[in-house]
Amino acid sequence: MMQRMMKGLLVACALTVAGCASDKPNVSYEVPQQKVLNGTHKRVALFTLDEPAVYDVRIYRYPGPDTPGITLPGRIVGTTVTAAGRQADTASRTLQLTQAIKEWNFNIGRQLTDDVKKRIEANGYAVEEVHTSDHRHTTAYRNHKYLGTYPAVSQPVDAYLHVYIEFAGYTAPTPSEPYTPTLEVFMDLVDPQTKAREYAASLVYGGPVPVSDANNTPSDPKYTVRDFAWLCAGPEACEENPAVKGLRAASEGVAQMVERHLFAKAQPRAVAP
Repeated sequence: MMQRMMKGLLVACALTVAGCASDKPNVSYEVPQQKVLNGTHKRVALFTLDEPAVYDVRIYRYPGPDTPGITLPGRIVGTTVTAAGRQADTASRTLQLTQAIKEWNFNIGRQLTDDVKKRIEANGYAVEEVHTSDHRHTTAYRNHKYLGTYPAVSQPVDAYLHVYIEFAGYTAPTPSEPYTPTLEVFMDLVDPQTKAREYAASLVYGGPVPVSDANNTPSDPKYTVRDFAWLCAGPEACEENPAVKGLRAASEGVAQMVERHLFAKAQPRAVAP
């Protein structure tokens, strides 16, 4: 009986489109010992990044039925927020942030394309930008794979580099706590001949909990904004929008992590206070 069950399981796996093995993300969470970008051409085809449809606001916790709200002298005022209320509030903040960033003509996709390109070129590689109107990819958790047609290149390249923006915006523990710039991406290095994945990594800059390792870079505290309204300040209020400043820093931080993985760069040591 057990043998028939195992045989059936193996057959089912063989017939599955993704395959049993491919259900496990082929993602690196450590800097490789040797650089993964190799070849004789010293050229990379870099997909240009699209601007996200929205710049998201992610709030991790809203006051619930058992969560006290504003503390007033002598009493605690409950501020229960329903699931519908949470969704509406987050959607409203996302819309406000998106409108503010667009007002400043900032595009995180273009910024990250430029920053990654500079980092690769600094290591002696030429970068050819390639474009596609179809950025389709699988949506398996942190295991994206490009499904579109690979564009032609003007000269032979050693690899295609595809970077997907999974999240671009700001995060906060609660609506009333400081907002931190956050950029989450997935990088995918692909063999130009076989189109097989050679390397992949999930990278995060920022977020409400500072983490510093091969795949995570904490945001500089100077880009954390306490007041959400100030995060959405217009040109009449400041020389540069605080949200734009933070996302520029996030783009540079992610580009440094891309370089770290492609060229096996050591992680910078934290400077003691």
